[in-house]
Amino acid sequence: MPDLAATGGRTLLLALEETPGHLIRRVQQRHTQLWSREFDGTITGPQYAVISAIGGDGGLDQREVGRRASLDKSSTADIVARLEELSWLRFTKDPADGRRKSLRLTPVARTALGEVTRRAGLVQERLLAPLAPQAVPAFLAALQLVAYDGAPPVAGSTEEEVLLLGSTPGHLIRRAQQRHTAAWGEEVGRALTAPQYAVLSVLGARPEGADQSTVGELASLDKSSMTDIVARLAKRGWIARTRDPADARRRLLSLTDLVRDDLPEFTPAVRRVQERLLRPLRSSAERAAFLDGLKTLAFDDDVPPGA
Repeated sequence: MPDLAATGGRTLLLALEETPGHLIRRVQQRHTQLWSREFDGTITGPQYAVISAIGGDGGLDQREVGRRASLDKSSTADIVARLEELSWLRFTKDPADGRRKSLRLTPVARTALGEVTRRAGLVQERLLAPLAPQAVPAFLAALQLVAYDGAPPVAGSTEEEVLLLGSTPGHLIRRAQQRHTAAWGEEVGRALTAPQYAVLSVLGARPEGADQSTVGELASLDKSSMTDIVARLAKRGWIARTRDPADARRRLLSLTDLVRDDLPEFTPAVRRVQERLLRPLRSSAERAAFLDGLKTLAFDDDVPPGA
């Protein structure tokens, strides 16, 4: 993983376009955009994950459904409530334990499921379309290892017409992003967020400075997020805002000397996060298939900045 710049013999920043965590976030953004285009808000990816997790297995309680769908307790509860409101799910009492309720798909869900799954499959195909066909199997195998930290689930089957989450690219990308978020929290902590690091990395590659809109696009952040991040980093004294000599209406962002002193203390932790992501990939061939595939998908023209 190449370094972006160094100061006093210490690594200042990792190159953003070579950082697995950033690439995963970009691919997840692309999947979200493709999903939104196909479904236009009628059903979300996490909602479909819950439906797929239940499948034909009517003996699962809400906690197990959330685990299989890779959702936290609060998100699972909200999604289940919404799907119940739409008459897609219903609770039934466990005959062996009256205190336990399991989730089942309703006839309404089963009637619509085939068409919904067909369209969900199209989203996955579009997500992987930039890859050469011969590169897809190796990329998906590596992505599955990263998403499940080296222990992917045994391929299953269901009588229902659903995508199996353990082999669905969009779900695997979301799990990989969750692993990155967890690792970042443990290694880097709250003192520096991954989006903040992305902004700093973009500026580190541009010592002459860059305008806020350009930095946001390169860091894959929307306008609102960029405004907040720039305000926080400026308050911390890590970035400076100056007028563009070529256009007085435009502000240029640049790194300060203070950040060049402070940031190298974080870089080893950021590097550990990336290594933890790649740890399940034992061979150089697996790592190459994964990183090459991520770069192809992340920097495809269909990637919407900050989606």
